[in-house]
Amino acid sequence: MTSKDIPMCMAACLLITLFQWFRMKNTPKKEKAAYLSILALCWILAITLVMNPGMPGPTQLVNYIFYPLGKLLDR
Repeated sequence: MTSKDIPMCMAACLLITLFQWFRMKNTPKKEKAAYLSILALCWILAITLVMNPGMPGPTQLVNYIFYPLGKLLDR
């Protein structure tokens, strides 16, 4: 982890928000709140994965949940 990773992640989130916010001018406040909450959760996850690169990410969680189902369907 370098000292530039966290500010770059924050800058990417801000750029995404700026581009999307102008497209969301006429959307209801609930949709804007949902967008901001999902963005905040993704930002927290990104920062956590940058600080702890060995931590399992969301892909490993999906694999853990659906691996038994895949084995059942493979028969």
